[in-house]
Amino acid sequence: MDFLYKPPMIIRKLFSGIIWENEENEIIITVDDGPSENTGKVLQSLERFGIKAVFFCTGKNIEKYPDEFNSIIKAGHSVQNHGYRHRRMIFKNQRDSSKEILRTNKTIKDLTGQSPIMFRPPYGWFNTNTIRAVSDNGMKLMLWTILSGDHTGDFATVRRLTDSYLTSNSIIVLHDNLKASIIFDQSLEYIVKTAADRKFNFSLRRRNEL
Repeated sequence: MDFLYKPPMIIRKLFSGIIWENEENEIIITVDDGPSENTGKVLQSLERFGIKAVFFCTGKNIEKYPDEFNSIIKAGHSVQNHGYRHRRMIFKNQRDSSKEILRTNKTIKDLTGQSPIMFRPPYGWFNTNTIRAVSDNGMKLMLWTILSGDHTGDFATVRRLTDSYLTSNSIIVLHDNLKASIIFDQSLEYIVKTAADRKFNFSLRRRNEL
């Protein structure tokens, strides 16, 4: 079942235009689904380990938690597009996909003055209409090398997947939600420790340098 957490090579080759891993020899931490009432804890953990992350935010949550969203910006993290309502896009046509993307782009630009350049479809589900909509709006589609498993609330899963699949240019997904928040700090600490043991580095690029 690990193909759910680490996309198989055949899929990555089939959709080679998607960003699956970092072209540079650095690990990128990404945080999906926020902002939320747990964003403060997520930011504290990232600060503790000196990590700058890419937050893939939903438009609806940005509107619901504007203060938490502003905290992400103030902390110097990147904010990118994760759809508006976190609904699967695999059944959407290109027009509806584009509307979903643009609605969240506008929400982010209204608050930051900058339009997102990356889109990650909710649950990682996409179709050719998604790909075209992202491209037509001048953006890139970023998925991941490792889905950390923190959304299960089971640290043993995070540890196993990190041990098995962490590489020097991994794009890792963590989550900003209630279930993941229980083990977020523990999960990040383990990822950082494992990376250090393997002499891997983390990307420290700020949002205007992504």
